[in-house]
Amino acid sequence: MTPDLIAWRDEASAVWFAGLVVGALLIRHCDECGHHGRPDAVACTACESKSLRWVEAVGTARVVATVQTPEPSGSRTVQALVELAEGPWLFVPIVGTDTVPALGTALALTILRQPEGEPIPGFTVAV
Repeated sequence: MTPDLIAWRDEASAVWFAGLVVGALLIRHCDECGHHGRPDAVACTACESKSLRWVEAVGTARVVATVQTPEPSGSRTVQALVELAEGPWLFVPIVGTDTVPALGTALALTILRQPEGEPIPGFTVAV
C-alpha cells in the first residue's frame, strides 16, 4: 500500500522536486572531495565544503532499517531507511509489498505521483 504522503516544494527543495517530476532522484555532490550527500545538505558532511552541486542518483539502494504501520484494512504501510548506492541515507516508502524487507535487501527507485502535492521517491524490492 502507498502511504498518502503530501509534499510541497519550497525554495530550498525546488530543484529536488523538479528532478522527481522528470523521474530523477537528485542528491548533492561535493566538488571538493567527491562525497555524495543528502538532498537537503547545505555543506559536505565529509569536508564541510559548500561547493555542492546536484547529481542524479543511480536509483538503487539497500535496506538499513524498516518500520511498518498497520492500516485499518489489515494491510501494512512499509517505510525504510535506505542507503543509496552513492552512500546517503533516506527515509522512504517501500511500495509493491506489505511484507517488511530484510535488512540489506536490494531496492530500486520508483517515483510516486500523489493526488496532491509533489512526487516523492519510493522504492520497490529489486528483482
